[in-house]
Amino acid sequence: MRIAHLTATFPPYRGGAGNTAFRFAREQAERGNHVEVFTAPAAGEAPEPGDAIVHRVEPVVAIGNAPLIPSLARVEGFDVIHLHYPFIFGSELTLLGRLRARRRAQALLVHYKNRLVGDGMRGALFEAYERSVAPLLIRAADRVCVLSADHAESVPYLRRTANADPAKLVEMPNGVDAEEFSPGGDASGLRQRLGIPTDAIVAGFVATLDRAHHFKRLDVAIDALARLADPRAHLVVAGGGELLDGFHSRALEAGVGERVHFLGPVPHAALPAVLRACDLFLLTTEPPESFGIVLAEAMACGLPAIATDYPGVRAVIDPGGTGTVVSRGDPSAVAVALRELIEAGPERRAALGEAGRRKAVAQWSWPMLVERMDHVYAAAIAHRRGGASR
Repeated sequence: MRIAHLTATFPPYRGGAGNTAFRFAREQAERGNHVEVFTAPAAGEAPEPGDAIVHRVEPVVAIGNAPLIPSLARVEGFDVIHLHYPFIFGSELTLLGRLRARRRAQALLVHYKNRLVGDGMRGALFEAYERSVAPLLIRAADRVCVLSADHAESVPYLRRTANADPAKLVEMPNGVDAEEFSPGGDASGLRQRLGIPTDAIVAGFVATLDRAHHFKRLDVAIDALARLADPRAHLVVAGGGELLDGFHSRALEAGVGERVHFLGPVPHAALPAVLRACDLFLLTTEPPESFGIVLAEAMACGLPAIATDYPGVRAVIDPGGTGTVVSRGDPSAVAVALRELIEAGPERRAALGEAGRRKAVAQWSWPMLVERMDHVYAAAIAHRRGGASR
């Protein structure tokens, strides 16, 4: 099969959508498919893509994570075009390219990660995009992969599509390398290097701390730690970006500067060691978050999780079974959940973590998801070659 991945971001840029595209591309190429990735350049050392061919095309212009690459409209010769959404400019160019019959003959799969949300003028522009381009893209697609039915229900045009044509939407959660992300102790000695006391309870927090990921809400986690007022509670933050200095200042102002440990950017390969150094995982994100890959990775490492309530989180966490779900944007609720998990003791935390590990292996392992994607591609290609149109 000939597969083209179109993605706005791709490793070494640290972000869930790009990492998902990378894993699918590499795994699919290993299975004997011809795979090409079309994306923009990113700073840093790129991971080895295996047999997948990666085209890092210099954009004419880039606005944040929206690179304008006109050649995307001319991508052809593939059985399926796998577009990772959101991709501002890339979505429009894909639609433009499909005005020609030869490119329209390629099946189109839209891998929907999250909708576009912002504040002020940025928010108004995103809302206009979500009311115009996004619905057109979904309508043109032969199949749409959504991270969970719960999340799809929260997006109006996805909900309409599900009601009108249930077969068009396919649930495809984010994947986890369950061998790489596995339980274990702090073999790297991270806690000691950070000066964390031996009796501390450490919560892990992982996110790209840039403007594009403003919804990760590290501020809520910091404020929760301050309200908890338990000197045993520490927070280890893995992630870098232009917002990092501001969060560092916030921790100092909240009086928890000595208990919030900022690691800066952490390569994905080093992330399992960071998670294994923690006792639990904390995710205080809000919409447009749709799944939380790192949440699944933390669970695969055997960590109980606390996550704020957003569409899709219950596809990941089983409240009371693998962790706790609390109201979003509420530091007090997060503080209560932290206190309960700390006071529950190591045996209870271990039981929650073991349940999370079992779920990660059963539902999110990469070999299973790649196999499932093969079937989705086959359905998309059959639909396109059958002459149906939407």
